Amino acid sequence: MSQSQPDGGPALHKGIWVAVAFAALIVILRVFAKLKIGQFRVDDVLMIIALLLVIAATVFLTLSVNHGFGLNLETLPTEDAQAVLKNIAIEIPIVTMSTTIARCSFIIYLLAILGSNKTYKFALWFIMIWQLSGNIVSAVLPLSICRNVKILWDATVKTTCGDTSAVIKFAYYSNTVNSATDLFLAVFPIPVFWSLNLKTRVKLGLIILLSLGLVAMAASIVKTTKLNQLPGVTNLGATGGLELIRWGYIENTLIIITSSVPCIRPLIMSSVKKFSSHGFSHSYELRSPFTANRRTGENNTAQSRRKLAANNDAETCSIERILNPYSQNTVIGSHQASSEHSDRGITKQVEMSVYSSDDPARSV
Repeated sequence: MSQSQPDGGPALHKGIWVAVAFAALIVILRVFAKLKIGQFRVDDVLMIIALLLVIAATVFLTLSVNHGFGLNLETLPTEDAQAVLKNIAIEIPIVTMSTTIARCSFIIYLLAILGSNKTYKFALWFIMIWQLSGNIVSAVLPLSICRNVKILWDATVKTTCGDTSAVIKFAYYSNTVNSATDLFLAVFPIPVFWSLNLKTRVKLGLIILLSLGLVAMAASIVKTTKLNQLPGVTNLGATGGLELIRWGYIENTLIIITSSVPCIRPLIMSSVKKFSSHGFSHSYELRSPFTANRRTGENNTAQSRRKLAANNDAETCSIERILNPYSQNTVIGSHQASSEHSDRGITKQVEMSVYSSDDPARSV
């Protein structure tokens, strides 16, 4: 083996472990946030499964790198080359299913928010089943195209196979469906939330949060261009396989992260509000002269601060009610709101005083 031969394997698997660790942190925050508000649901369970699958796949990636993945496989000893191909044959279907389940998690999350509208519900169910079925076939087909699966890593095995070119052809199809799904899920919220009666910056915030999948779509498109370089017994060059694996993991971790960010926003906002309140309670503004109200003993600075806080709370509450898919007083899609026993949203408090005609100074 040439000592000058570049080896991209170690850098690849270290970078992927960092990405997976960050995705795991986001999922942990997601679970904590959903448990905190008592809304841990099926979409969260699916996201945990997707995370566990990508961790398992990364273990197989590490094993393949330990056997020389990242080098030209033609230069490796036969046993090492077979070990690399075997680990890749196991790893890729796992990554495929992890990415698929993560998409399903996000779609179920949107269904809970928008499912009251039959058109939205049908569109989301259709896109979920479409990409799910395609990816299941894409994951299973390479392992079942030949009678003896060992042919994927051992060229000496005698067996019969179907049309092996169908594997790559179907992979192009399923990856195109994945990219279209990511685009749909990113664009779909725009007209829905733009029609809501909210401030423009609140609408933009919601749209951006739920449209982060555009980044994952870009990774999916790049990965699709690398499919013809999948390493195998008839294609032992490692450079193309390195890029395919890299972009497959980038797509996977991006979907897990971008699908979970909307769920952890309430936790982040809650922490920011606590920090801000703590800061206000120990700080004093000295920029303007003190002008106290004789009746209330309150200066204009305090009044302005409370007014600003109230406005911020109102905007935050609007976003949280929308992003909370199980809120009973907000239904997006049918434009209905229920006010029964609601402790959220904007409320108006009216104080009334009743004076006796006999004693004007006495009030109840």
